[in-house]
Amino acid sequence: MPASELLNLRVNAGDLPGVPAGRLSGGLAPGEAMRRVARLAASMVTERPPDPLVLEAACQLGVPGARAEVVAASLGVSERQLRRRCQAAVGYGPRTLARVLRFRRFLSRVDAGDAHDLAGLAAEVGYADQAHLSRESTRLAGVPPAALAGARRQHQLDQP
Repeated sequence: MPASELLNLRVNAGDLPGVPAGRLSGGLAPGEAMRRVARLAASMVTERPPDPLVLEAACQLGVPGARAEVVAASLGVSERQLRRRCQAAVGYGPRTLARVLRFRRFLSRVDAGDAHDLAGLAAEVGYADQAHLSRESTRLAGVPPAALAGARRQHQLDQP
């Protein structure tokens, strides 16, 4: 099933193809539930080979400043074709994929302990400024970047 069919939906994991009944019982501790969800998601993704064009697009879109139209041209496809292929593979188009990848760069740096200067970090990972990072963090994670960084730092401290 294309990932785009699940976009913006809440789907019970038991309703997804390939998720055996009982693998995510309601009595699991939150940490164990997340580990199982991650393993299930990884196994679902690896059931069929990824679209090589989308993999290459993701590599190119993961570079700060990358633009979807330039990536499409470099791959020899139209922007529409790239959008269709990205939507089928990851559930959204290349521009949103670029936003998600930029946000993941931010999270990686936060997890590495580099969140002391959010304005500088924002510029380093590809945001126009700290306000741009703040808007994206609120849209994608539901909280401002400072709160997100604090929560992730606390989570790391709580891990055994």
